[in-house]
Amino acid sequence: MKGHREKLSVTVDPRLYRVVERHAKRTKVPKSKVVEEAIRVWERTRLAALAREGYQKMANENLQDAEAYLSVLDELMEE
Repeated sequence: MKGHREKLSVTVDPRLYRVVERHAKRTKVPKSKVVEEAIRVWERTRLAALAREGYQKMANENLQDAEAYLSVLDELMEE
């Protein structure tokens, strides 16, 4: 449902609190919006890292498969 919000209570390091507070004042947005955007950025970063890890694993597996197929092809060509 658009516009629906859930309440989240967190305790953070005072330095982080001041960072959020300064940014909220500078941009004239509520602290909750600053934290919400930080969570979105964290989630995108986390998902990108997982995707990168998965693609690297697939690339390594594909390289191993290609090397195995080429080895078999070389053996067949020698016969």
